[in-house]
Amino acid sequence: MIRKRNTQKEPDVTVLIPIYNAKNAIAYTEVPEKLKDLGKQRKRWARGMIEAFKKVKIFKSKKLSPKSRHLMFMNILFPFIDLALLVFVPLGLILLALGNPLLISWISLLVIPLGLLLCLVIEIKRNNMLKEIDCKLEKRSIFAFIVYILLYAFILAPFCIVGYILELFNCKKKW
Repeated sequence: MIRKRNTQKEPDVTVLIPIYNAKNAIAYTEVPEKLKDLGKQRKRWARGMIEAFKKVKIFKSKKLSPKSRHLMFMNILFPFIDLALLVFVPLGLILLALGNPLLISWISLLVIPLGLLLCLVIEIKRNNMLKEIDCKLEKRSIFAFIVYILLYAFILAPFCIVGYILELFNCKKKW
């Protein structure tokens, strides 16, 4: 069942639409071409996540399945991960370069190749799924893919942090 909210002064309408699961469905997003626009998008998404947490009390809600509750709980970690990427990882790398393994040690840098391996597995699965449904995409540069994996989160973390903060303090939304 889908509840349609009207933006005008009409009453809300409940429409019964059957919903099916398509295991091999393709979903995509059109990514903004400019970094500024991509940052605005990520800020909106970050605000939306915090807004959802304000509305859905994941620990008190009886409507959520255990799986949904677990997935939402995992999303609570995103602001902390973004903060760590923005502050602790660069600071830890600087300290490590200066010979002080206070935040990051050489052994913890092994996470990087493990992350690359995980991304490679995901990319292989994506390619296999696209071949299965005969969907062809343009070839990607391996170098660009590795740079994307290593830098993407660092570039977008500041935009996400700003979005989290704006929503936590109920600042006016400017789209």
